Amino acid sequence: MTIEILQANTQTIHKVVECFDLYRQFYGQESDRKACEAFLSERQDSSESVVFYAQNNDGDVLGFTQLYPAFSSVSLRRDLILNDLYVHEDARGRGVARKLLTAARDHGEKVNSKGILLETDILNAKAQALYESFGFERVTDHYFYYLSI
Repeated sequence: MTIEILQANTQTIHKVVECFDLYRQFYGQESDRKACEAFLSERQDSSESVVFYAQNNDGDVLGFTQLYPAFSSVSLRRDLILNDLYVHEDARGRGVARKLLTAARDHGEKVNSKGILLETDILNAKAQALYESFGFERVTDHYFYYLSI
């Protein structure tokens, strides 16, 4: 099976909707494909995110990742936030996530990003192992805070 990584655009973002919906369900959200498509389309239409997706020979979407731009005032450089990474359950263990991470890293290099920030659930040991094997380092010298609005 050949796995191709493609960057989504306004004409192809609809291909990612099923995986995006499954990703949200993984995190306890109700299925809502219509809202998922609207959200992804808005991000693409406004150039607010970059989405890469993995596709097999038959055109089936196997997974996706979504990056959001951020900026570091201290370093005067762009940062990227890898907000979403999901591989369809049937495609896990085939290197899809690693290929998506490679596309994200390559994109970061292309746009002269300082780095890529991500977060994952503290119980998601498989994801943590993947990220660390890819070269991500766990931040231990900062606290992160969140203000709900």
